[in-house]
Amino acid sequence: MITRDDLKKYQDLLIMIDSLDVEITETYNTYKSPAIISDGGGHASDPGNPTARAMHRIERLKAERARIQNQIEEIETFVSNIKDPRERTICNLHYLTGYTWSATCWRMRKHYSATMLIDYDRRWWQEHSRETETETENT
Repeated sequence: MITRDDLKKYQDLLIMIDSLDVEITETYNTYKSPAIISDGGGHASDPGNPTARAMHRIERLKAERARIQNQIEEIETFVSNIKDPRERTICNLHYLTGYTWSATCWRMRKHYSATMLIDYDRRWWQEHSRETETETENT
């Protein structure tokens, strides 16, 4: 179940995806030297296969990226399925696009004040929570 807090974190999830993409790309960098350990006697040893370590790290990063991408897609699907067109627009503009409340108000053709939009959004989420609780109790 998607909550208002999930929508509030949406922009952070996008930043995390960008950060993971950079980290994955940097891990593919073939110009990094492998770590070599010397025993002091003129013999050097490779403490493991650096390529295998890099590939393992890339797999972990990609799995984390996929998990976050799934969260993003769940949030986007939830918002696109909101039946109330005003709330769907508020969620798209404020939470997904990242507009401030004032900018959201302006984008909605100045029909409402930012305070009215905040109140409308808060009431919609309260009603949605009650409906979700009722559905859960009935199942």
